[in-house]
Amino acid sequence: MASTKKRRGKVPKELTVNQKKITELAKDAWALTLKEFYFPPLNEPNYVFDYTHLEGFYIDPENKWQITMNLANTPLFKEDQEYIDYFHSISLHEVSHYEIIPYDGLIHAKLLGAAMKHVNQNYAPIIVNVFADLIIDTKLYEKYPNLITWEVKSTYKHIKEKGPMSNFTKFLFRAYEKLWGIDISEDDSLKEMDSLTEKVTRTILKDFEDEST
Repeated sequence: MASTKKRRGKVPKELTVNQKKITELAKDAWALTLKEFYFPPLNEPNYVFDYTHLEGFYIDPENKWQITMNLANTPLFKEDQEYIDYFHSISLHEVSHYEIIPYDGLIHAKLLGAAMKHVNQNYAPIIVNVFADLIIDTKLYEKYPNLITWEVKSTYKHIKEKGPMSNFTKFLFRAYEKLWGIDISEDDSLKEMDSLTEKVTRTILKDFEDEST
């Protein structure tokens, strides 16, 4: 699960020893992802450590599909392999925006146009991104069920430990539960979003394998 929203970063500072190690692990994960997608023509991600959390994990279709990974948003893990697995899942997601949806500028524009028939132009990119994220992650879940389940549960735990969770975030995790038939939360806290997630997941699953829609 990741965001494609573009943010402004700060001037990079000298990395600490630990930050350099985390960056190298992210690069190892990126190499795995390139291999999975047969080496698409994408530049290496921009690796940043923005502890204000203004940056996230995203791909910018308007800047040659440049990926940014804010490694400060990463949960704490004990083993190096866990970091590699986490960054592998995140980078699979971001490259899938290039490979699957929106795929190119024309399709991106069509999706925005369709969304603006129902919401104003400020909300249209958010709607498009949410549907793209759910579709991408469901396709990835079908191919890498163990990896994607582990990453989403790790992200959920990480967010929950930081404080109250927004309804938007609850909606996303509940949508994953319904789409994949798994339990992410250990309680019923996500079920309050059932009314909305029922409608959204039904729409996605209806024509999920029909690539003409």
